[in-house]
Amino acid sequence: MRIGAHYVSLVACAFAMHTAAAQDSLRFSGPDAETSRQVSQIIESAAAAGLPASHIVAKAQFAALVRTPGPKIVETARAVAARLEIARRSIAPHELANDIVNAEEALSYNVTPDILRRISLASPKAPIAVPLSVLTQLAAARVPIKRAGEIVLDLVRRGATPTQFQALGNDVDSDVRLLGAGPLDAANVRYKNLNPFLAPVNPSSAALDAGFSPSSTGPKKP
Repeated sequence: MRIGAHYVSLVACAFAMHTAAAQDSLRFSGPDAETSRQVSQIIESAAAAGLPASHIVAKAQFAALVRTPGPKIVETARAVAARLEIARRSIAPHELANDIVNAEEALSYNVTPDILRRISLASPKAPIAVPLSVLTQLAAARVPIKRAGEIVLDLVRRGATPTQFQALGNDVDSDVRLLGAGPLDAANVRYKNLNPFLAPVNPSSAALDAGFSPSSTGPKKP
């Protein structure tokens, strides 16, 4: 079967447009030439390593938007790239860009790689972007990292839905910011309220939680 020249031309045009869009998504323009050069090198290296480099672009562009000094933008880009690599290793075999990006966000709030690994192992086939996003939300609300990890891991193991995850994260955030509740108390109460709607706890999973790596809360890293 022959393929018409017009069809080939359309395919080539579509491919060219897709390639141009991909290239544009990885383009960074900083406040000065040297910053642009250094950040672009970081972005290119991350892309070559198969990491979601557009996430680095977004973080660097935001830093530039709020008038962050050039050296600090470079530092931010380098830190994000390093965390993306750690995130990818921690949540393997998950390879979706959203999973890796959300794991990087969690790391930026001092969530440990061990917690990410446990959550990944608890859901080896389903995407984990939503649980990791809620984990970051709890960490940002100053829920102790170890406890936030325990809650999210238990919800993953007991089959919590994305809606249930998101409701817990939003409710805890609202309790802390608007009602002045203590972060740990808010997380425990909202988690307890969710328990009746989840599958029973698997006794064999309790032993796997021993040795959860503790981590302190802290300000978000670059």
